[in-house]
Amino acid sequence: MAQRRKLIFFTTADPRSDCGALFRAYHFAAAAAGAGLEAEVRLAGEAVAVADLETIPDTDMGRDVRQKVAAGREAAFAVSF
Repeated sequence: MAQRRKLIFFTTADPRSDCGALFRAYHFAAAAAGAGLEAEVRLAGEAVAVADLETIPDTDMGRDVRQKVAAGREAAFAVSF
């Protein structure tokens, strides 16, 4: 019998200064879920600030992260704090 495991993408990056790590966590969780794998984004430390989208800078990467976070609310992967 094959074991099934959950992919957990963990980040502590502060969204005010490092949007790239948050983008990657949401991106890879969405890709994993899209492939039928169980996935989760775990936010810890300063990364929990992403819950307030106003903390994310108004940059190209910040806008990309906002889109990923918004899409994550409807996605087939979990987000935990």
